[in-house]
Amino acid sequence: MLEFKCSSCGACCATAGSDGRMPNRGDGACVHLTDENLCAIFEDRPDICRADYMHKQIQKTYPHVSKYEYYWKATKVCHMLIDLYELDESYKIPISVYNEQLEQLQQNIINKMK
Repeated sequence: MLEFKCSSCGACCATAGSDGRMPNRGDGACVHLTDENLCAIFEDRPDICRADYMHKQIQKTYPHVSKYEYYWKATKVCHMLIDLYELDESYKIPISVYNEQLEQLQQNIINKMK
């Protein structure tokens, strides 16, 4: 199963308040972003903060966008935000993670067909 990987860097949360997606704490960040760059309401976060939900919403308009492609593009945006906020490079999830997940899915399908 493909799974979106988040490094909990807080970069997306740091911009979420600036465009009205989330309540702004005054500096463009979401009011729920803690001083440790974590989400104070992570377990109860809104749908806009959930990659799987957002992929389903995107597919309503662009049905050809696979989960793999969506995660890949979202991760590239994460990388840009990490660079913008000059966060440590270790926060960047390697794109290869999704390739590995996809290969594992394909292997599971092949094994089931045997």
